[in-house]
Amino acid sequence: RLNSGFKTKLEFKNKIKETKKHIIKRLTNLHYIDKIQSKKHKGEKMIYRADLEEQIDYTKYYRPKRYITTLTENIFYKILLDIAKELDLILYSQVSLYAIIEVKKEKYSKKECDELFDDIKAKTIDFVLVDKKTNKIKICLELDDGTHKKWDRIERDKFINKLFKDLEIPLLRYPTYKNYYKATLKKRILENIKDTYYE
Repeated sequence: RLNSGFKTKLEFKNKIKETKKHIIKRLTNLHYIDKIQSKKHKGEKMIYRADLEEQIDYTKYYRPKRYITTLTENIFYKILLDIAKELDLILYSQVSLYAIIEVKKEKYSKKECDELFDDIKAKTIDFVLVDKKTNKIKICLELDDGTHKKWDRIERDKFINKLFKDLEIPLLRYPTYKNYYKATLKKRILENIKDTYYE
């Protein structure tokens, strides 16, 4: 993960872009193609995306993850699942941020919308509790483990906190413990569920 050794957030983002471009070049095993053409031109050999896919050995670049969540998240999830049942709610985990909020496309150009979407597309929220009857979001939860102390996570959390505050989306940050007390967690959840836009 590219999450250390960088002095600024911009330097970190630039390194990610550079790495992505490098991977694309390696995956094709051909010269870098800016655009994959869709029509055949005279005297020009066409390269189709499907042809490129056949040449790629994905085992060189990826490996399957054995677990969906960490052990700490799994313990928290089980307790949260019990609470969700008691409150007649549905529990979702690792929810994409763009499933919770959306860009106001009617107010901005496509380029601006794409830039705004870029800020949320790769981010997820640990847990979301949803009303079983109405399917409305009741509250979002973030389990703050040790990774949240890293500078890039701190910047990410600042963005999430401000975003949820401005949009009046209930967000509960909960620290990690060796043991979780269901009664305490349930009380915190009920205290933070408020009438919001979702109502």
